[in-house]
Amino acid sequence: MQEDHLRIWQRGPKWRRWLVIVGMFLGGWTLLFGGWIGVALLRGATDRDAGAVAFNIVLVFFMATCMFLALHRALYRQFWHQDRKRAADGMHPVDTAFPSKAAWALPPPAVHWPWGLRLRHGVLRVIGMATLLHVFLPFGNQVAISGFLARYSAGWASAGSLATLLFAWVPLVLLLLLSMLLLSRQMRRRDAGLLDEEGKRLLQAETNWLFSFAAAFAMTVLLCRVFGAMVVRYL
Repeated sequence: MQEDHLRIWQRGPKWRRWLVIVGMFLGGWTLLFGGWIGVALLRGATDRDAGAVAFNIVLVFFMATCMFLALHRALYRQFWHQDRKRAADGMHPVDTAFPSKAAWALPPPAVHWPWGLRLRHGVLRVIGMATLLHVFLPFGNQVAISGFLARYSAGWASAGSLATLLFAWVPLVLLLLLSMLLLSRQMRRRDAGLLDEEGKRLLQAETNWLFSFAAAFAMTVLLCRVFGAMVVRYL
């Protein structure tokens, strides 16, 4: 399996890695504050919360699109790394022919996704991004959530715990249950010995895709809430 070109390039002098880090940092902040100013100008609002509303729009849109998809891709790769690590230790029955020490550097294996799974993935991505935008993009929703947490919490510590429960664990558990439901048929076929090696590999890939999707969505929900709370409180 070939490593991606960026990782190969970064394995050179240390300044290359720093160049990537600094470039991503400066590019991200430029887009963030440029988008904030642009949205504020386009809205043309002059009320007291105009800056907070514009900043929330930019943050949530970035989280629901770029951050969500980036987290999903990173977690999908990490899940494959864990599978390779288990296989290298002789704990996994599928695909044990790979070098364990270099497993972290390998991208996920190429998977020939059937059109049905491609459609499922597309629908889940669209629903996930639409849900994030629908819940967190309106500034009034962020204010209402902050008010709800303050009303049913004893202080900042308990408010943080309640927010973590509602905006991280609940969506994670619900999506994991949905993932198990979507995978149940193929898992029963695998347990009955009806899947060939290609079918087992596809099931492994779909399991990693769905579980990493659930984790990425839960993390993005929590990030949207955390940054939303900061916008409501300080802007």
